[in-house]
This record gives sequence, structure tokens and C-alpha cells, in this order.
Amino acid sequence: MSALATALAAIGVVALVCAAAYGYLLHTPAPVEPRLSAPVTVDTITVAERTRTYRAFVPADLPPGAPLLFVLHGSQQDGKTIRTATGYGFDRLAERHGFAVIYPDGYKRGWNDGRTAAVTPARKEDIDDEGLIAALVERFRQGHGIDSARVFVTGFSNGGQLAFRLAARTPERIAAIAVIGAGLPTPDQWAFPEPKSPLPVLLIAGTRDPIMPYEGGEASIFGFQKRGNVLSAEATARAFAEVNGITRPPTSWPPTRPPQDGSDGPSVIETRYTQPGKAPVVAFTVSGGGHTIPNPDYRFPRLMGRTDHTFNGPAAIWAFFSETMRRDGPPS
Repeated sequence: MSALATALAAIGVVALVCAAAYGYLLHTPAPVEPRLSAPVTVDTITVAERTRTYRAFVPADLPPGAPLLFVLHGSQQDGKTIRTATGYGFDRLAERHGFAVIYPDGYKRGWNDGRTAAVTPARKEDIDDEGLIAALVERFRQGHGIDSARVFVTGFSNGGQLAFRLAARTPERIAAIAVIGAGLPTPDQWAFPEPKSPLPVLLIAGTRDPIMPYEGGEASIFGFQKRGNVLSAEATARAFAEVNGITRPPTSWPPTRPPQDGSDGPSVIETRYTQPGKAPVVAFTVSGGGHTIPNPDYRFPRLMGRTDHTFNGPAAIWAFFSETMRRDGPPS
């Protein structure tokens, strides 16, 4: 075999290996998009002289005074990809329970969250994402009659960090937050004061998250592109419980800590920090879960770790938000 033929053969082998690696680590099948009572719309809004884009699903015959849910994507995602990555679960829930859902696009596929170590263009250019949320609430209040007192925010990864920022900076504008794959920055990493106002909070964390360490420490993109230090999943939950004035010890179900590798025991542990008259904190620990959103219909790329299909994250989030709407009286 000539040297040229040998080189071409070697290139072919490398190409096959790369294709196989891509197929295994990065490729993910798209879920079946549900048939809905109304189309998912794509629109723009101007905030601080910038044109911002978003997707929205408003069910047909949405009743006046309906809740509004924001779903905030992670870094290098957009509204379209997070809608898919949740298995269209929030669309189905909106259809069934009568609320509107918005999937905004971050500036250059990222958000201006509250971490000093954040390196997204939105953070570097100090993009007004708080203003974006406020402007969309007002647009949907005027255009669809949503109840501005029942605005909920769900965020994944970088979007979860923005949810933490909203909880710290504008808690009066949101009724509750749910965060997936993000831990609170350590106190030295906040760009402004930490959350101090009581707010219902739900957290979902995987024990084998390769980007946001479950036990706390330095967040990074697979060991590169450092993102600063974060609290552990447990410490994040306890921090919000302290803000909410909860002094009772938490309860867990099943009452067993899941193993780190997910090999034995329950796959998901629910820990609740509750006390009469106080805003609740609920934390779900996904045994062996990666930097993913647990859901029955979509698998994240394997590079991000395991996606748990036994736990319906969107359904659990909306059940928590619904629970907060049924609570008697405002949190103290």
C-alpha cells in the first residue's frame, strides 16, 4: 500500500471514529411535537433599544387572569431548543391547566445572570434581562389578560442563574422560581446582594452533573471555561429555606439519600423545607443525573450526563407552582 493510500485510510478511520463519537455523545433524537389548540408564535419586543426575540404558547380560550410561566434556556441554547429539551412538557401542561408560557431568547444565546465569573456576552455587555422579563409580563397582561401577580420563572443552567438573579433583584415581580442544574453562587461570587426576600423555590440537581457540581465547588464547562464557585445542591436549598424563615428540619421522601452513581436505591429524592406561613423550598436530587432536565420524552446529549426519564421535571415544577397558588395568605 502506498503512503498516500495509507494516509487516506487513516483519515477514513479517524472520520469514522469522530462520526461514531458524535453520534453517541452529541446526537439526540427529537421528540414528537404535540398537537396544540393554538400555534406557538415567534415575536420580538424592544427593551433598552435592543430587539429581543421570544417564542410563546397561549392556549386557545385562555381564561382572564391566567398565570404566566417563563422558561429560561441554558448557555448556548435559545427558546426553541429549551422548548424541545423539556420534551414540550410545558406546552402540554399549559394546554391542560390554562396558563401561558414564554420561551425568551437570551442575548447571543446567554443571560446576564448574577455571577461575577459569568462570561456570556449578555453579562459582559450588561444586557437588561430584568427589563425583558418585565416588558413581556406587561405585554401579556395587556394582550392576553394574564395575572401579573402569578408570574413564575423556570430556568436551566445559565437560565437558572438568571432566575436566582430575579429572586434577588425583583422578587416582587415573580410568584416563585424553579431552577434546574444550577447552584447558588458563593457569597463572594455575587455581583449584587444575595436573595433576601421570601419566595417559593424548587430545585432539581443531578448527582453526576459534569458542569454544575452537586457537592459544590467550581462550576466549569467540563473542566474548562471556569464559571466561579457555587454552593452544593443541599446548601442552596438550605440558603433559600433560611431566607424564607424556615427553622424546622427538612423531610425527605423516600427517606434515603440516593447513591452518587445511581446504581441502587431510589432514583429521585424529594426534600421539603416547610413551615406554616412560610414560603416552601423543595429540592429534588436525581441519582446519577447529569446536566439535564428530567423528563419522559427527550434525551439530552450523552455528553451532558444521564437524563432521567422516570421523573417528569416539568410536571413536578408546575405542580409546585400550583401548590404555591393554593397556599392561604402571602408568605411571611
